[in-house]
Amino acid sequence: MLRNFRALVSHRYLSAISRGCQGRGVKTAASGSDIVDVWKARLEELNVPDVKSSLDNILAHVLNQKQVYDLSDRKDLALSQEQLEHFEKLCHCRVARMPIQYIVGEWEFRDLHLKMQPPVFIPRPETEELVELILQKQEPTRPVTFLEIGCGCGAVSLALLKALPMAKCKAVDQSSMACLLTLKNAIYQKLSDRISVSQHKVSDRVKDDDFSVKFDFIVSNPPYISSRDLMDLDPEIRLYEDLRALDGGETGMNVITAVLKVASKFLTEDGTLWLEVDSHHPELVVRYLDIHKSSLKLKFVASYPDLFQNERFIEIVRDVQEK
Repeated sequence: MLRNFRALVSHRYLSAISRGCQGRGVKTAASGSDIVDVWKARLEELNVPDVKSSLDNILAHVLNQKQVYDLSDRKDLALSQEQLEHFEKLCHCRVARMPIQYIVGEWEFRDLHLKMQPPVFIPRPETEELVELILQKQEPTRPVTFLEIGCGCGAVSLALLKALPMAKCKAVDQSSMACLLTLKNAIYQKLSDRISVSQHKVSDRVKDDDFSVKFDFIVSNPPYISSRDLMDLDPEIRLYEDLRALDGGETGMNVITAVLKVASKFLTEDGTLWLEVDSHHPELVVRYLDIHKSSLKLKFVASYPDLFQNERFIEIVRDVQEK
């Protein structure tokens, strides 16, 4: 079933690209502002979300401008014929509900400008808060080695490396495409000398040779959506992003528990594990750690809310004194 669904996603993506490249459906308007108004009305009619933001980002990309906001409101907007055609092609992709990050091929995360490509998981704004929480507990001048499990495009690892000039990172992901994109972004950000990237899928069977060193901290935004809820996700997510980066099993805990086992084995004695989870998971994690406290030797410290006041982030420490 999953294989058939992934085939559907691939077909939908290729169809969107085909429609976009053909640039059909809207007659070229007399000016840039006219054609923007036409597309604004069409996207709203089709109930495409975040119409203004989508158009602003597409226009900024077409115009090669860093300034994104309010471009779609400009009545003096001037586009060449080539730019008009490019704009229309990208708007067709948005009609097909392709995420804007994939359409423009880049996105901002904290102070990083990152390359994006489907189906690699798109970093969310809430994850920037996870980076902030970690940095609050770190001394910038202290040499540390950390592990990111599920690096995606590399947003978290690279943001931490940029803020911690003495840090080194091991980044892993089960997707080879994600690993390649992380490395590409690391090179683009001039951080490739402090990060190693490899394809690796964490599992309950943690082996001694999974990693060659122990880590001062581990960070992970693992798949945590319940399998039964995947089909209820927005089209932008379920049709284009890698479902493996989202599917956490029946309760959303499958990968979380695997990450806990990795942390138990590969954190230093005073090391910390940072997780981004669903709001109902902190309670489940506390219960799991209590049941397995003698084997895992991990201690729940706290959970922290995201900008929407959902308990989203978990701090766990290695507790070698736990019996």
